[in-house]
Amino acid sequence: MTAIWHEERLLIDGALRIAEHDATYPVENPATGGQLGVAADATPADVEAALAAARRAFDESGWAGDVELRVRCLRQLHQALVEHADQLTELTIAEVGAPRSACATVQLTAPTEFLAYYADLAENYEWATPLGVADTLGGPAERWTERNPIGVVAAITPWNVPHQINLAKIAPALAAGCTVVLKPAPETPWCGLALGRLVAEHTDIPAGVFNVVTSSDPAIGELLTGDPRVDMVSFTGSTATGRRVMAAASANVTKVFLELGGKSASIVLDDVVDFGLAAATAAFGTATVAGQGCALTTRVLLPRSRYEEGVDAIAEMMAAMTPGDPTDPGTMMGPLISDRQWQRVNDYVRSAEADGARVVCGGGRPSAIPDGHFFDMTLLADVTADMAVASEEVFGPVLVAIAYEDDDDAVRIANDSIYGLSGAVFGADEYRALAIARRIRTGTMSINGGVWYGVDVPFGGVKQSGIGREMGVAGFEEYLDTTAFARPVG
Repeated sequence: MTAIWHEERLLIDGALRIAEHDATYPVENPATGGQLGVAADATPADVEAALAAARRAFDESGWAGDVELRVRCLRQLHQALVEHADQLTELTIAEVGAPRSACATVQLTAPTEFLAYYADLAENYEWATPLGVADTLGGPAERWTERNPIGVVAAITPWNVPHQINLAKIAPALAAGCTVVLKPAPETPWCGLALGRLVAEHTDIPAGVFNVVTSSDPAIGELLTGDPRVDMVSFTGSTATGRRVMAAASANVTKVFLELGGKSASIVLDDVVDFGLAAATAAFGTATVAGQGCALTTRVLLPRSRYEEGVDAIAEMMAAMTPGDPTDPGTMMGPLISDRQWQRVNDYVRSAEADGARVVCGGGRPSAIPDGHFFDMTLLADVTADMAVASEEVFGPVLVAIAYEDDDDAVRIANDSIYGLSGAVFGADEYRALAIARRIRTGTMSINGGVWYGVDVPFGGVKQSGIGREMGVAGFEEYLDTTAFARPVG
């Protein structure tokens, strides 16, 4: 087998270096369960070095005030990712279990373009805004505001779409003039460390501006969230962990951006001609990341008058999408990230069965794939609101079908959640569908299969799905502070 291009070393203060005591930990291939190699296992001393470098670079390097340098460096990094696309694709397939087809979209190709977008945005952004002259208590004064980088950013990211989320944080933060310490998920260190290597070898980013620390211990992130040298924590992960991040950051009143869990609802109205579009959207969306996506519509709400028709249509579509080897260009769905995640998903399905849910398709390991962490596309019918699988985030290829009585009941069920990240509505009458969509408390919404995803679209949630927005201009401005100025005139 050809060795996979990768990086095992941390990036700290401009240098690729091993962890303290040469500590490493194994990196697993989720499609086989075998070991791919190792990654540096950062210690508290390594995190301390990265934080000190980031603080020093922000305060002393001139990076924060040099827009031209930042734009040039982002374009250099963009070019490096483009030139290494083939190597990064193979790395992502192996480490994430992402299908090759997904690497051509959300897993790699699409997020690579975030760097170009934010380079252009920084180059053309109105950093100062005039407010005109006004009579004040001290006489006439000219007033204006200036936008400034917030400072040192701790970016803590998950394993499901690592390039997407790493770059959604790094690109706007660097474009804004911040310095960054990136801590990728323990399961996908190579995706983050690859960025460190490309920054070190292919860009003019000054030492300390961008640092990458990987660790087998998720708790190492607590050293970042509670440190007074950090000006902002940008975290994507579970709501439970997000609460802990927010609590730790509160000790220093550190700004937080949180993109957390979801249990989004797809409402299929009773006037749809057929269920084909809704069924395909649910199945394809789940297959792309094996259900490991916070914004997936994992609750499908079907009108009781057409419930079995809807269940049959979704089951037929899902049954055609069997998981398989992610290196195969024809594979739509790869494995779950780990055995731990497989057990979590299986426990939810077994619990739902015990509570009276019906397994329409899937429900466990594919019989043809004995190795790796594969789980069949699964549809659970006859699910009620009191079941855990109806309200908790499973993070696997499991859809639940819930019956509703009328439009108001559908809206009630959709909103009956601590989450509010995404959603969808399908209906023949587009005005009715849009009216219902506007009643759902959520951060993003699809009407009849419309795709909202894009670098220019702000993404985030309401309620316990998070705080703030990522991507778009709003995502850029998360990393900026505003200072108001005034000087006398006349």
